[in-house]
Amino acid sequence: MILHVHNIQRFCLDDGPGIRTTVFLQGCPLRCWWCQNPATRPIMDDRATEWPLADLADVLERDRRFWTPSGGGVTASGGEPLAQADALAELLAELGRRGVHRTVDTSGAVPRDDVARVAPHTDLWLWDVKTVDPAGYRNATGGDVALPLDNLAWLVDGTGAAVRVRIPLVRGFNADVGSLADIGRWLARLPRRVPAELLPGHDIRADGASPTPDARRAAVDAEQVTRARGVLRASGVHVMEPRR
Repeated sequence: MILHVHNIQRFCLDDGPGIRTTVFLQGCPLRCWWCQNPATRPIMDDRATEWPLADLADVLERDRRFWTPSGGGVTASGGEPLAQADALAELLAELGRRGVHRTVDTSGAVPRDDVARVAPHTDLWLWDVKTVDPAGYRNATGGDVALPLDNLAWLVDGTGAAVRVRIPLVRGFNADVGSLADIGRWLARLPRRVPAELLPGHDIRADGASPTPDARRAAVDAEQVTRARGVLRASGVHVMEPRR
């Protein structure tokens, strides 16, 4: 089996606990207008590298000296890492045999079988919740909001997995009080409480282009972030403090 890898980034501090090595996988079913790395969208791309799983695991494990003292490990991101669920599950299983902490950073916008295939080999999920509004989600991403929300509810209810919700806070999309209150009420109804963190939108893409492709700007200011934190907490959501 091989994985199509966009790039490997080392010494990451925001992709799970400790110091981490993040593997950005190729392919994503969504078309979010604020996407920071649109080059990862196609599953096949000239800029991606085909990695045999054993070779990739060996390369990732070279960073163990950083993970061990910090409590870190490997994070699979993208793109959408679950777009390559079969190969990803095999990679994570191999890393697990080597004693590596494994995090998956996902939009959740994939078939349930793909989530279930990867779940036994995942120590922590970072799960995107962009909105709970079907029309807003479809207009902004091209996808069906029921898919990631139903998958998240299934994961929280049926697996006991460690889950952290991540909310990309995007101006003109979900940074208003009404949208945030809807997200907060939905999260509060989950079968168990999961922490949430805010990811403030910004206007610089991975390729350095600004603003975002359709000239809309995703950036929010400090006041909007503080307000968002308050709205979510008022709904009973445990919102994590930003890393200092």
